[in-house]
Amino acid sequence: MKRALLILASLVLIGAGAYSLYRYYQHYVLPESQLDAAYEAQLQLFASAKPAPSLPPEDAPAQMQEDPLASLRQVNPAAVAWLTIPDTHLDYPIVQGEDNDYYLHHGFDGAYNQELGCPFLDYRCDADFSGFHSIVYAHHMTRQRMFADIALYKDGAFFESHRTGSLTLADGTHEVQFFAYLNVPATAPLYQAVFVTPEERRDYLAYILDTAVYCTPDAGGSHGR
Repeated sequence: MKRALLILASLVLIGAGAYSLYRYYQHYVLPESQLDAAYEAQLQLFASAKPAPSLPPEDAPAQMQEDPLASLRQVNPAAVAWLTIPDTHLDYPIVQGEDNDYYLHHGFDGAYNQELGCPFLDYRCDADFSGFHSIVYAHHMTRQRMFADIALYKDGAFFESHRTGSLTLADGTHEVQFFAYLNVPATAPLYQAVFVTPEERRDYLAYILDTAVYCTPDAGGSHGR
């Protein structure tokens, strides 16, 4: 009887251990492997469609310059830009959907990609980034995937040494100047995309400067692209 109880207890423990391993695999190992596969597929797609370097608009008149986003738009007509930030993993296309939900769950090719999504411009903003401001969204994922490297700007030294990036649009490549770093909740007024009065714009900029963890000395005059 005692031997039978010991065998039964051993079987229960083995069963519990096996179930724990199964749960761990299902909830941690398998999702990470799926994310790895989806991310690698995204990177390969990005690399195949990445636009070649182009001149800034002032150096190459629009009538003399082909659309540098043509290769991107062959894959997805919703492509509006390509963003690159040196010394980070941020080297991605930017799309613009009909809402701010679709590209939270779908990749650059429009397929579901394990919730990696694709960087996208707020659907209320001007597609050519010519408006007062342009809001780009992307996920903060594990293992530095997608926009996770934005967190590098938490370090003041990194912020000081990485003040610029590049944004390729249909009219050429523009330099992006980073003037502030903020940590904001989802309810922050930074997600406002429509401004009716000049006062609303001034209040928007004032919020950025008052809330910023870091900002440049000349940040008060920064706005737009």
